[in-house]
Amino acid sequence: MSSGVSSVKRRIVVACLALLAPVVFAPAAHAAAEPPHNVPNPLLKEQFAEGEEDEGGDDPALSALCQTYLGKPNPYRPLAPNTDVIDGDTIVPTGSQTGCSTAQNETTVAVNPENPRNIVAGSNDYRLYNTREARNDSGGFAYTSFDGGRTWANVQLPHLDYPTGAPAPLSYMDAAGDPAIAFGPHNTVYYATLVFSRAEVPDDQQLASGIAVSVSHDGGRSFGDPAILHLDGVTPAGTPTPARIFNDKEWIAADPVSGDVYVTWTQFTYDASGAFVESPIVLSKSRDFGRTWSPLRRISPSLTGFRGGITPFGSGSNPVVTRDGTLQVAYETSVCATAACDQPADHDAVVVATSRDGGRTFRHTEVGLDFDFPVDEDVANNALTGENFRVNSFPQLTYDRVTDHLWVTWADDRNGTYRDGESVKTNGDAFLSGSDGRHGWSKPVKIGSAADEVFPAVAAFGGRVAVTTYTRAYDPNGIGLDYAYATGWGDGLSPLRRITTQTANPQVQFVSTGAETGKELQGVFIGDYTAVAVGADFRLHPVWTDFRGNPGRTLPNQDVVTQTLPMLP
Repeated sequence: MSSGVSSVKRRIVVACLALLAPVVFAPAAHAAAEPPHNVPNPLLKEQFAEGEEDEGGDDPALSALCQTYLGKPNPYRPLAPNTDVIDGDTIVPTGSQTGCSTAQNETTVAVNPENPRNIVAGSNDYRLYNTREARNDSGGFAYTSFDGGRTWANVQLPHLDYPTGAPAPLSYMDAAGDPAIAFGPHNTVYYATLVFSRAEVPDDQQLASGIAVSVSHDGGRSFGDPAILHLDGVTPAGTPTPARIFNDKEWIAADPVSGDVYVTWTQFTYDASGAFVESPIVLSKSRDFGRTWSPLRRISPSLTGFRGGITPFGSGSNPVVTRDGTLQVAYETSVCATAACDQPADHDAVVVATSRDGGRTFRHTEVGLDFDFPVDEDVANNALTGENFRVNSFPQLTYDRVTDHLWVTWADDRNGTYRDGESVKTNGDAFLSGSDGRHGWSKPVKIGSAADEVFPAVAAFGGRVAVTTYTRAYDPNGIGLDYAYATGWGDGLSPLRRITTQTANPQVQFVSTGAETGKELQGVFIGDYTAVAVGADFRLHPVWTDFRGNPGRTLPNQDVVTQTLPMLP
C-alpha cells in the first residue's frame, strides 16, 4: 500500500495497530521448497501468491526508539545545508510513539517547467489524528516552495478521507498514501494518492481502496477537492461492498504541451477464495486537466492465452510523457515461461511499456534483470542485512525533454553475497539504463559502493543525469543511512557524493515484533521510495526521508528533508 507491495493479502487487523505505515503488509516467510530458479530470491509472483502473516506495523504495546530521546537534547548536529521542509509538526498522542513528533516518509517532488524556483514535494504525513481509529494515520500534504527550495509552505490536501472531512464515498477511507506529484502546463500541479480504509474485512476479501487526484492551479499554494479515478470496496454512498481487488502504488505523469494526464497503478486481484490471481498495471487518463478521468485501461499483458514472457505479476509503475506525446511506463514484473513461474530461467525484470496512441495499446520491452533483495524471515519482508525496514526493486523513470532521452533506475542485490542459494550479506546497488525511445535500452550501469544502496531516484536535463539514493557507505559495518548522489553526462556518472551532513539511525520510528524470534524490531518502515527533480536552471532537488528530526526544534523522527544542488560540475 503506501508503499509498494509487500504482501499478498491486502487486509489488516485494526485492533492490533496503533500508528503504522499506510498499511504495512508483509509476505509470509517463503517455503523451503522454492521453484528452482537460477536466481535465489523469490520472484514477485511467488511473494504475491504466498500466504499471509500479520503485517509488521507499529505495535502499540512496544516503545519506539524515538521515545528514548524524550527529555534529552537532539544528539545530531544542525541539518544545514540540508533543509527540513516540515512546518507545524504535531506530537503523537497515543501508541508506541507517544510524545514523539509525527512521521513523514515516502517522498515525491516535481519542479515547475515554466518556473524552476517553484517546487512542490509531498509525503505520507502522519500529523493528522483519526478519531475513528483513535490514532494518527497517513494523510496527504504538499510542501511548496517559490524561492528555489529555501523556504517551504505545508499545504494539507482537502477532503481526501475521513480525517479531512471528505463526503461519501471518500468518507469511508481512513487514510491516504503513496504520494506522486507532476506539473502540467500553466502552473498546474497534480497530486495523486492512494486512499484506503482500515475497516476489517473477511479473509476472502480486500480492504476498500482507490485512487484520487487533487489539482492545484496556483503552483501548489492550494489544492481543490480530489477527483476519484477508481474505487473498490465501497459504494458511491459510502457503504462497504465486497472487494476482490486492492489498488496500490500509483504514479502520475502530465504532458506539458497537451495537458493530458496519466495515472498508472497496480491492481492486486484475487479469486473468490482470496487466492492471488494477478497484479496488472492499469491506467486512467484525463484530457481536461484532471476534472474527469477515463475508465481504467490495462497496461500489463493478459493471462488469457499466456505463452510465456512478461507476466501480469507486476508492481511499482512509473510513467512519463515524451515531447511527441508518447507514454512510457516503467515497472517491475516477473518474466516467466509459463503462468506458474516455476522454471529455472524465470526471473523478475524492469520493463518499460510504450504507447504511441494515448494509452490504448502498449509494446513491452525488458530493460534488464531485477535481482530482488532477499527475504528476511524475521522482518518477513525483503530487507538489507542488519536492517529492519522493507525494501523493493521498483524502478523510477525520467525523461530529458532537451535531448529526448529516457533514463530508468532501480536497486537490486545482484552483487550480494550468496551461499547455497541463501543470502549471506546484501550489497544493494543502484543501476541506470538509458534509451532514445527507438533503439532499445543501454546495458545497465552500476551506481554504488561496496555497501548497500537502496531507493534510488533519477532526474535528467540537457544531457545531464543525476541519480540519488540511500547509502550505507558512511557506516559500512552499521545500520546508519546517508543520502547521496551521482551526476554525469549520459551514463558516465561520477562516484557517489554525500548529501546528508551526518549519518542517521533509520530505526527511529515504527516498531514491530519479529515473525520468527518475537524480538522487538525498530524502524520497520521508512517509506518505499525517495525522489529527485531538476529544473531548467540545472538545479537539482533531492527529497528524502531523514531520521534526525530538526535539531534545535524537534527530537529525532522521520522528516522530509531536501537540499538544492548544482547539476553541473
